[in-house]
Amino acid sequence: MITLLQINKAINDRIKAALAGTEFSSVEIVAEDISEPIIRPSIKVGIESSASGKFNSRCREKTLTCHIYFFARDRNKYKLDNAKMQDLIENAFLDDLEVAEGFFIPIDSVDSEVSDTVLTCSFDLYTVELL
Repeated sequence: MITLLQINKAINDRIKAALAGTEFSSVEIVAEDISEPIIRPSIKVGIESSASGKFNSRCREKTLTCHIYFFARDRNKYKLDNAKMQDLIENAFLDDLEVAEGFFIPIDSVDSEVSDTVLTCSFDLYTVELL
């Protein structure tokens, strides 16, 4: 069975690949809570809601919502960094997410918004696995 840690690692790997060779290649993906002192620039990935249950007698279904938070270099001049990062993240998740060899999770759309200078990109993941 696919674990949340495997999904989180696949998301982090996809982000790192998208940032490679760009001006954001040194941006860290931090594991700390958002309430901690914020490192700028940085990215935080959160799988913040999930539902899991039986699809039928032989399968389990799981629905997850992933949020990717980007904290721009400068809290007062964030628009350009946020726009560039939004393009990178949205393009990175156009393809299905490979979580394990041969196990792909489709991503239908990525929603993005900026609130209080923080870019948040979100998408839903849906899986069905054999029990």
